[in-house]
Amino acid sequence: MQIQSKNLLYSLLTFFLAFIVLTFFYHQVLVDPNNYLFAPSGDGIQNYYTYLFHAKYDAEFWNFSGMNYPFQEHVVYAGAQPLLSWLIGVFGIEYYGVGILNFLMLISFPICAVFLVKIFRHYEVPNSISIVAAIAIAFMSPQVFRMTGHLSLSPVFVIPAMWWLMILSNKAHQLKWSIAICVFILWFFFTHPYLGLILLLFGFVFWSANILADKSKWKIYSFKIILQLLVPFIVFQVLILMTDTHLDRLGTPAGFFDYYANWKSIFVAHHGPMSYLTVFFDINIGNWESWNYVGLSTAIFFGTILIYLAKNRKTVEFKKYYRNELVLFFFSAYFILMFSFCFPLKYDFLRGLVDYMGPLKQFRVLGRFAWIFFYVFTVFSIIGFYRIMLKRGSLMRTKILFYGCLGFYFVEFFPAHLGTSTVVSSSPNMFKKEALKPDYAELIDFMEVGKYDAFIFLPFTHLSSENLMLIGTEQGNFDSFILSYHSGKPMFNAIASRMSMSETILMNNFFSREFVEKDLVYLLDSNAKILVVKNNEAVKSDELRLIYSSKKVFENETFKAFDFDGDKWNSSFYFDEIKLADKSAIYDVGQGWKSDTTNVWFYYESFNDKVGENLSGGGALHDLKNGYNNILELNKSQLDTGLYTISFWYYLGVDRADVTAVVEQVFNDGKESFWADTYAVNQSTIIVENWCFVTMDFAFQSDMEKINILITGNGNKQPFYVDEILVLKQNGRALFSHQQKNGTEYLIYNNYWLRSDSFQRQK
Repeated sequence: MQIQSKNLLYSLLTFFLAFIVLTFFYHQVLVDPNNYLFAPSGDGIQNYYTYLFHAKYDAEFWNFSGMNYPFQEHVVYAGAQPLLSWLIGVFGIEYYGVGILNFLMLISFPICAVFLVKIFRHYEVPNSISIVAAIAIAFMSPQVFRMTGHLSLSPVFVIPAMWWLMILSNKAHQLKWSIAICVFILWFFFTHPYLGLILLLFGFVFWSANILADKSKWKIYSFKIILQLLVPFIVFQVLILMTDTHLDRLGTPAGFFDYYANWKSIFVAHHGPMSYLTVFFDINIGNWESWNYVGLSTAIFFGTILIYLAKNRKTVEFKKYYRNELVLFFFSAYFILMFSFCFPLKYDFLRGLVDYMGPLKQFRVLGRFAWIFFYVFTVFSIIGFYRIMLKRGSLMRTKILFYGCLGFYFVEFFPAHLGTSTVVSSSPNMFKKEALKPDYAELIDFMEVGKYDAFIFLPFTHLSSENLMLIGTEQGNFDSFILSYHSGKPMFNAIASRMSMSETILMNNFFSREFVEKDLVYLLDSNAKILVVKNNEAVKSDELRLIYSSKKVFENETFKAFDFDGDKWNSSFYFDEIKLADKSAIYDVGQGWKSDTTNVWFYYESFNDKVGENLSGGGALHDLKNGYNNILELNKSQLDTGLYTISFWYYLGVDRADVTAVVEQVFNDGKESFWADTYAVNQSTIIVENWCFVTMDFAFQSDMEKINILITGNGNKQPFYVDEILVLKQNGRALFSHQQKNGTEYLIYNNYWLRSDSFQRQK
């Protein structure tokens, strides 16, 4: 009982001291956490919106109705933190939802320190050192920057808490600790699937290491793996499969080979006094997603341990550490660190193994898995230094070094938290109605009085199937989230994870050319009232056409709103004109094309000599992405001066279309080449038979040597396919053809594939 009282006392003392440090940085927010948005843009504002909208409006736990109208979205993929959101809704405290989430993010630092101090004391580190070290590590946590972006990934106590629960489970093989870990992991699967998987991997590697270290206890540790790890994973996966009605989600998200950690992201500073060396030596530490800086002090502690072991290698009994719990934790964390480095899968000849990794391949941003190493490595280094240098009674200079290094942690985390505290206290909470600006409140009142069923916000954003998307603006996303939450109206716009490909195709095609049928219109309730809303930002040409086809019903200084007219937006008028022009195209101009005149210049390649995937013919041009693939070259002997349009089709069935098509003009006088036009392939608005349409314009002048058509960007060595390349001179002439594909007849107009029976459902 006395020991438990002391443990509680030290935990409370640690929490109190850590809270003082927290208050120093975040006192402005802690006074009224409901008054601020930590992240008014990017993933942050989306995290606030989905969590609050789900709590306030959704009747079903698994369904999120605020985005992706009329399809809606699954609550987990919407990033709505369903368990916390559900609790907020049950108690009817949505008004305080922002403040509750903000407070939970901040209070996780003192909670983290409490679990760390328990770990230090478990490994017999003196109380004073344990408390200081625990607070230092908690505030050094790499997740601090998640508070300004990925809110559901920001709780810093999660990994130390899992570590402590595993210690308890390893200390006393009792069922209650396995059940506690099972519930803990399941909770964080429903906070953010990444957190659940990080905890699962931590547990799996550690218990597997224990099996290797002591094979006589393999049944005990195997039981832990099953109950603690396999059960929550299966429960989570089964619940998702049973409740997800959205088909054909992308199986392998982008980023697996992009956002992994490296030694620089572990040992090179991004904030604090040591970051000056990073700038001075111009060290590229990579994307912020991979930052896991352990601190100069940790490097000194660990370096000292290595030197000690090297000097005393003949006397140190290494075998006795073989089954040491802390050592097993260290090597487990190191193994996971190698995974966060994407080692060895990052090498070209092994990349194909990712396809056989099951659920692991669905998780990108491997650098996040290095969070485990951050905590274990810093704790291990401090404990190791203490045991070999201080516990045995060492020189005063060693003590000065040790306590000086502990203090230097505080010096290093100070700038990061000072900067973060400024950011998180800069934006008012516009999810509070009284904080709304008048123009927003005026439009929201209009939407409620008009009894609209949904709205489309321009500039339009719909992502991410990660293979196709439409990208608007940060301000547009903010405006749409605020309007949707306060009005309770769902929107066509969406930002979620791995959205349905078929739904995304319908949404992208909704913004296609005027002569292309918009199938999404037929899925809308004929009686639904839909509002088109625009802010003061510029919009794309197809979005502008949507405005022109709608009737303006509202305007103030910030917004304009229009009644959507499905019949006008999905009119057959322009398609009928193309059909009439097709009937007049009686002249065979070669390669399967017809026109209304023989005086038409074009270059066409269908790659009929190829085999494999194709939109038409025998095959398509295919290659591996190298970041700069030249798919076509036309020189001055082939082109006259003038204006041209080039178009082709890009296959969506392999890898992702996360590349940019480029028209490069190359000059004959040695002048630097120029990119005349570019096209983001994954933002195509015309998709046919799993192929997306790409079109660009260029001019050819007398001083040019040639034109190169490039596929640039992602150089991940994955395959890509291009088919049906057409270069047409802009002289008012049109080309027509007819093709059949998978039982569907197509009218091809200037390389646009249009179903021959388009708009028949209107009649």
